[in-house]
Amino acid sequence: MNSLVKRMKLFALVGGGLMMVLAGCKLDDNDSPELPPVAYVSLYNASPNSPGLSIMVDRKVINNNSFDYSDHTGYLRFLTGERMLEFGPYGANNVVADTTVKFEDGKAYSVFVVDNYDKADVLVLSDDTSEPASGKAKVRFLNLSPDAPDVDLAIAGTDSASDSAVFTSQSFKEKSEFIEVEAKNYDFKVKMASGSDVLLTVPNATFQDGWSYTILVRGFRTPPGGSNSVLSAEVIVD
Repeated sequence: MNSLVKRMKLFALVGGGLMMVLAGCKLDDNDSPELPPVAYVSLYNASPNSPGLSIMVDRKVINNNSFDYSDHTGYLRFLTGERMLEFGPYGANNVVADTTVKFEDGKAYSVFVVDNYDKADVLVLSDDTSEPASGKAKVRFLNLSPDAPDVDLAIAGTDSASDSAVFTSQSFKEKSEFIEVEAKNYDFKVKMASGSDVLLTVPNATFQDGWSYTILVRGFRTPPGGSNSVLSAEVIVD
């Protein structure tokens, strides 16, 4: 078992106040729990104008507190097989986004609630848990802003001409693969793919040897009335 999966099991035990999504455990003769096969699933609310949400798995609410914009659970243990995921306003009964996912034993997944709340969608990604090479970290890049153009992620140089592109032309909700980079500190720029305009900077992103990260762009480039969720970026640990 690699160290990334070991870290997932730790996150699963401290999943942001959410209930463990496990049922039907048996006890052996020594009263030790025999855990069923599990997958590791993280959830992130990237819908910038959503209220706090309920998370429902197979029709059962699993969160004790509202799942707010930019909340990230870290990895939780989910039973394997087909699971119905539903999201709706916290404390209410209606559903605004749903999907059914077949989770496999020992595999890892990231689930994002995305887009404007009135047309919320669920983006499910399979996560690569393989170890990077020694001295390397793994990173992927997601554009989760509903109104941003296609964007590039570049390592900041001394001037725009010396910026080094890491990901190019990332469109809204496009699935990104992980790549390996040197484990060190970086200053990034998020730029319009169609030109050199810098939309965001991501300073002092620290990537540790053997770890895996997602850099995501979220919020509105032009917030609609009543929303203060401006365009921003976050680095999360996978």
